[in-house]
Amino acid sequence: MPLMKKKIHKRLSIIFLILLLAVIIGGVVLKTQTYSSMDEAKAIMKQENVLVDGNIIVINPEGEVKGNVVFYQGGLVETESYAVFGQQLAEKGLRVFMYKMPFNLAILNVGAFDRIYEQYQDDKDWYLGGHSLGGASASMYIKKSTKDIKGLFFLGAYPSDSSDLSDRKLKVLSIRAENDLVVNLDKYEKAKDLLPTQTQYITIPGNHSNFGYYGFQKGDGESSITREEQHKLVVDAIVEMIGKSNF
Repeated sequence: MPLMKKKIHKRLSIIFLILLLAVIIGGVVLKTQTYSSMDEAKAIMKQENVLVDGNIIVINPEGEVKGNVVFYQGGLVETESYAVFGQQLAEKGLRVFMYKMPFNLAILNVGAFDRIYEQYQDDKDWYLGGHSLGGASASMYIKKSTKDIKGLFFLGAYPSDSSDLSDRKLKVLSIRAENDLVVNLDKYEKAKDLLPTQTQYITIPGNHSNFGYYGFQKGDGESSITREEQHKLVVDAIVEMIGKSNF
C-alpha cells in the first residue's frame, strides 16, 4: 500500500475510534442521567393487561376499547415511568401506547406514532400526547402528519418553535402544574400563539415530576399534592377533552 494511502487509512481509523468512543461515553452519560421508573410503575408493567411488543408498550382496557392514546415520555425519563398514568387511562376505556424511545428521548423518534398506528389500527379515534420534551416531540409529529388524529395534549410542555398548529382543527389540551419549575414559563406563554384558539389551558396543583412515576426531577418545585392526586386531575382532564360522550 502506498505511503499516502497508509496515512489516510490510519487517520480514518483514528477518527472512527474517536467517534466510537464519543458515542460510548455519550451513552454512558445519558444512562447515568436518566430517571428510572419507581416501584409503582414497575408493578403496573407486570399486570396482565400490559403487553410489551418489542419497543411498544400496550396497556389494554378490560372491556371495550373506546379510543387510542399514544404517549411520548419526558426527556431522559424511562418510558415505563408513565405506566401508572397509562393504567389509569386504560381504566377509563382507553387503549394506551408508549414507545421505548432511543436513549429515552422522544425527539429522536418523533414518528413512533406511525409504527403504532399501522400495527394497531382500528376504527376508534386516536389521540397523541406527551410530557415535557415528549410534548414538544408530539407537536413536531402532528405538524407533519396527515393521519386523522383527533386530539393532542401537553403535560408540562408546549409545542416546538417549528410546530405551528394554530390552523389545525383538533382538540388540544395543555396542562401545567402550578409549581412546575422545569418548564420555561416565558416560552410556554409565547408558544400559545402556535396552538389553535380553541386550545384549553388548565393549571393544576403539583409539579413537573409528578406527571410520571420517576422520583423528583432536578430543579423542580415541591408539590402541594400527592403524585396520585395529580394523576387523577390529569386523567380526568384528558377524559373530558376527549369527550364524555365517548365513555
